[in-house]
Parts: sequence; C-alpha cells; structure tokens
Amino acid sequence: MKRRIDKVNTSFSPNLWVKGKNIKVSIGASIKGKRIKMPGVSDLRDWDNILLSRYAPEYYVVCDKCSLCTLGPCDLSKGRRGACGIDSKTQQSRFSLLLCVLGASTHTAHARDVVNRVIEKYGKYTRIDMGQDIDIDMPLFRLIIGKKPKDMRSLLKGLEYIERELNSLVSSLSFGQESSNMDFESKLLHSGMLDSLGMEIADVAQLSALGFPKADPESPLVEIGFGTADTSKPVILCLGHNVCSGVEIIDYVAESDSKVEVVGICCTAHDLARYSANTTKIIGPLSNQLPYVRSGIADVIVLDEQCIRVDTLENAKTIGIPVITTSDKNIGSLPDLSDEDINYVVKKLVGKEIPGAYIPDLDKVGEIAVKTAVGVHMNKTRTPVQKKSYLPEIRKCRALNRTGKGLCSKACPVGLDVSKTLELIQDGMIREAKEVIRKCIFCGRCESHCPEKIPVTQIFSQVIADDLLNQKGFIRSGRGPVSDVEVRKVGRPIVFGEIPGIILFAGCPNYPDGKDGLIEMAEVFLNRKYIVAASGCSALDLALSDRDLYKKYPGDFDAGCLVNTGSCVSNSHILDAAIKVAAIFAKRPLEGNYEEVADYILNRVGAVAVVWGAMSQKAHSIVAGANRLGIPAILGSQGKKYRRSLISNKETRWSVYDTRSGEECEVGPVPEHLYYVAGTKEDAITMVPKLCMRASDGVKGRQIKIAHYLDLYEKYYGRLPDDFHRFIRTKADIPLTYRSRLSAILDEMDWKPVKKIPDPTLLDQKKR
Repeated sequence: MKRRIDKVNTSFSPNLWVKGKNIKVSIGASIKGKRIKMPGVSDLRDWDNILLSRYAPEYYVVCDKCSLCTLGPCDLSKGRRGACGIDSKTQQSRFSLLLCVLGASTHTAHARDVVNRVIEKYGKYTRIDMGQDIDIDMPLFRLIIGKKPKDMRSLLKGLEYIERELNSLVSSLSFGQESSNMDFESKLLHSGMLDSLGMEIADVAQLSALGFPKADPESPLVEIGFGTADTSKPVILCLGHNVCSGVEIIDYVAESDSKVEVVGICCTAHDLARYSANTTKIIGPLSNQLPYVRSGIADVIVLDEQCIRVDTLENAKTIGIPVITTSDKNIGSLPDLSDEDINYVVKKLVGKEIPGAYIPDLDKVGEIAVKTAVGVHMNKTRTPVQKKSYLPEIRKCRALNRTGKGLCSKACPVGLDVSKTLELIQDGMIREAKEVIRKCIFCGRCESHCPEKIPVTQIFSQVIADDLLNQKGFIRSGRGPVSDVEVRKVGRPIVFGEIPGIILFAGCPNYPDGKDGLIEMAEVFLNRKYIVAASGCSALDLALSDRDLYKKYPGDFDAGCLVNTGSCVSNSHILDAAIKVAAIFAKRPLEGNYEEVADYILNRVGAVAVVWGAMSQKAHSIVAGANRLGIPAILGSQGKKYRRSLISNKETRWSVYDTRSGEECEVGPVPEHLYYVAGTKEDAITMVPKLCMRASDGVKGRQIKIAHYLDLYEKYYGRLPDDFHRFIRTKADIPLTYRSRLSAILDEMDWKPVKKIPDPTLLDQKKR
C-alpha cells in the first residue's frame, strides 16, 4: 500500500486545498502560445444544428403535464401552453435535458470523488498512466480542454470546467429560461459531451493510481455468477460504482490475511476485479441486487454510490445484515461513526445495536467491514439453517389473493405477466415459469402493488434458487483503453468499411426480452467480424450465459473480438478509440478541435452504440455524448421514456461537401439515424449494419456492409428490405452473391447511381 501524501480537504471544490495551499484552477489551455477556449454552452451550437437539421427530434409524450413550478401542473396536450408559455414539444426536450444533466452530474461527481481520493492517498503529482502503448492520452480531454493532461492537477482543471458548464445547463431548466426546443437539444448534446469527459477523467484517475489493466487484451478472467461466493467464509458484498472503498477492503484483507470473500454487484464489481482479479468474485449486474441481498448470503453490505436500490438498507435490516455506507450521495439516515473507535463501531454492528453506519473516512472502511463480516459470520455458523430460512418456501404462492390478480402484471416495467407466472408455479409448471423469470429484472414493483403483499421476487428467487446457486461463468476483467498500436492496425479498414463496424454494448439490465436478446445480438456481430465492445451491466450479462463468450472470443480491439472495457465510466475509451482513428489514421489535430473530429467520425468511422437496456439517467447521457461525437445509438423499447429520438425523415438532405473540390454531393442515408429506439430485437439487429454505413466507405467496404444488412434482414424477416437501394451508390456496391437479383430490381426502379464518391465533410471550413 502506497504512502499517503498531501491530505486533502475536499469541501472547497472545485478549487482544492492541499496542506493549506489553495490550488487555483484556470479555465482555458495554452498550446504553443495560442490560448484555446474550452467550449461553452453555445460554442458548438453550429455543429449541433448540423446534426439536428439531419436528424430531427421526435418526441414521445410520456407525460403531457408540467409541474416544475407552482403555476402548475399545466396540461400541455392538444396544443395547449403552460402558464409560463411553454408548449409540449419544448417541455419534452426540457425534461430530456434534465435527465441528461442528472446522468452527467452523477458521473462527474463520481470523477471528483475519485480524483480527490487519488490526490489524498497518492499525491497531486500522480502521473497520468494509460499504458506503454498509448501516446495519445485522454483524447476526449485533449479535444475539449485543449491540452494534454499530465497528472491529477490536469484532471482538476477538467472537472472545474465540467462543473461550471453543468451549472449553466441546470440553470437553463429553471422557470423563464430557455424557450426553444432546438436549443434545449443543443444543450442536451453539450451535457452528453460533458458526461463523456467526466467518465474519461474518472476511469483514467483510477487506472493510473490503482494499477488496473491498461489496454491489455489478455486481462485476467474473473469468476462471475450468483454461485461464485464461498459462503463458508465471511462474505462482504460491495454495491455501487465507486471502487475506492472496495480497494480499502481488499487491501485490508491482504494485510491482515483474513479469510474473507469479497464479492461485488454492478460497476464496483467490475473495478474491484480490475484492481484484484484473484481476490474478487463478481455476482452480476444491477438486476441481481434484490435477490442476492434477500438471500442473506452476505455478512455485511458496503454501499458507495450510483445504481443502488434505495430499499437495500430496509431489506438488509429485515434479515439482520449490517450495512456500511461510504458516500455522501447515499447516507441512508445512518449515524456517522467515522470518528469513533473502530472496535466500538464493529461491536455495535455485530451486536445489531444499530442497522448500519455511515463511514466516509475510507481509511477505516476496510478494517470495519472485514471485522464486522467475521463477527456476523461467527454468529451465523452457530445456526446453519438460518441462511436457508431467508429464502421463502414456494407454498407462499398459494396465498395469492384473486381480487388483486393482475395488478402485479400491470406494474411490471418490462411487461411480464407476473400473475400468470405465479399460477404456473402453483400448478407445478416450473420450467415454463423459469422462462418468464429469466426476463425479470427483480425491481420488486409487483410486490408493492400486490394487495396481499405477497413477496413475489422472493418466490421467483426460490423457484430459480438452484439455477442461481449453480450460476458460474467467467468474464475478462476490464481492459480499459484501446492502445495506439491497435488503432493503427484497424484504422484504415474501419474508415474504408472492410471492418464493417464497431459496436459498443452499454446501458442497464432492463432488457425488453431478457438478456438472451443481448447475448444473441453480440454473438451475431462477433461472428460477422465486427469489433464488439461492452461495458457496465451489459458486459456482465454477456458473461452470464452458457456460451462462454469471453473465452470464445479474444479481447483485442480487432475484427471478431469481444472487448470488455470495464465499468460504466470506461465507456469513454470506445469514444476515445474513434477519436484516435481521426488522430492517427487521418492526422487530425486534437487540441480544441471537437467539430472537425466529430465530423470525421460521423462521415468515416462506422461505430454504433447499442443501449439495449435503457434504465438510468446515465444511460441517456452516455448516448448523448456519443451522438455529439457523430456516433449513432440504438436503444431498447424503454428508451422512449427518455422522451425523444433523433431520426431522419423524408425531408432530410443527404448531401456532404467533397473536401477536394468543394462540390456538394449526395451520399444517401449514412448513417440513417442518430438516436433510434428499436421496437424489437430483430429491429435492432437489422438496424446496426445500416447505422455502421458511412459516406467514406470504399466499394469493398460498402459491399460488406450491405451484404450483412441484406443477410440479416432476410434471416429475421424472410425478405429483402424495401430500402436497400438507398445504400447502393453504384452497381459496384452490390455484393457478389446478390448482384443478379438486385441488379434486376434496380433496373425496374427509378434508381440512378451517384456521380461521385466524395471525400466527405459537413463543415464549410473544410471545403477546399
């Protein structure tokens, strides 16, 4: 464990006090004597308008009332305006921005906590270290802040910039501020860009200081699954996204040689595995929280921040598991005992005098958690049947109140027929019931709607208990960034389309059809030699199948490989990879050059994000960050609840400028949409190859992409798509296996080849 340097008081954010000296953070960077201005809320508005003119916002009215001020609630349906003058379209965009700002601020606050902790423990001069094969450190930082970062002090500058911009965005949501839905859309894209930078800062800070894998395609395989924990030992369950408290637990386990199991759920699990693959077991994604906590397997639960069920303390209290909270984002009404003697706190927790404690002093968390787990486990071992008693008997299903039948099904956010499933269980049709339960996200909403308060999720957990306890697999621990060497290898085939695309699976585990759809999508594109990357809960769910994807497919950033970047904040590394293609392959300068690089990615880099499980506000902000950089996104059906999409229509002009001649050229709908909500798995699968098409595709590359589109469409729909002709520029683009069929169809249509394939740009200043 490294020596602590420079104790930090973080209460004076965004400036930082170190040993009584205030570190002033300036806004703006200087490159070779030229000052580069960091983009403010309106500075990239022209680029946003280019995107929004192509991809018009379409709004989904989840709620047509506004109640954000005391003049409301105002009914905005049927063309009505609110008391402040706002209309429905502007309100939907405003609310969507609110969700995006919440997501961006969550990642940024996380980044602030991580950077402050790194400075507190290792010093403000801790260097940025992304690995020996990486010269282009933090491309997003350089693109937005305008300067190559050196150490933690540089990251503080980036955080102050984000916090200043988020403050401005939040203020625009207030009564009597922004009046245009299109400017709300621009602000939303700005918020997404800030979110991307915040994620990059968070992950780079922790991988630089904590020794995470750095661009390592052969990062260690880690056990994952409900049944991985050795319950003969004391079990510490870590929940959340901020790894700092978990690191202290693992370090104390190692120093004290304690025989303790450290397990994690969600992104904390990802990062604990990156920190110590041999010590950590991963239970699974967010959807595993409720059944695992209620199972009583854990001896102590340690919470940090983000994606934690807010009833965790209540559930843990019911079965006598002490809870330790460590972040001011989630205190849980627990007493702050960080100034008390460690043994005193442990005695209180083990003796169940208190249900838990708030310990913001991370230096104490490791010892308190380990000693508490050992004490609780010793008491448990005297009554070995106690754990099984936590799991309810299936006979409780027979207490179903027929008068309440159907309320649980109506409450289900993913559309499961809960009451029918309970009936299947009662009738002994367990196999059929399991097929439904596999799609359950274990949110518990059905229980609160049941008039008899039947513990539905506990019943479901009991039905699949054997499957859960035997659930074991392997996931490659998060490798972090993509190396410059890898980008040099794949840059040309990506730009010309010979590698058909980069697909990032991100988001939350509330999939429309269970995780099987996600797994199928990933394997379809792995077998078709796309570069497939995953992060967060999506990466975890890809490991929870019998297909052993992480063993079957290599971890390189290359065609036909499966890349696990790590936790949600590691999403930024895939955006970084797209930026590196522009920097390395096309020699585009990065510092303060956001518009030009985003234009390059939109027109040349065939990348698409698939957020199949859209749940938290963070998923929304992640998508917005990709969109502003020119990367389209496909969301699952729950994505409509973010209230808008960015799609093309009949009026969209598909023209670009040719940088060589300045001539305006038609290129077709490539990519066709920027923010697309897919209705079904089949819709998403067939949309991916379309959204990977780019104006710069070479003939061979376009043939490959069209072939994938046609093959997949015929496989899932049994016919050719109606719009295939829109993607054929000349007959040379037609795949050989389809040439005779499609040529005859094109001859019968009013199809005309394009005059030329341009060197594309949407920026006036790039015309020669």
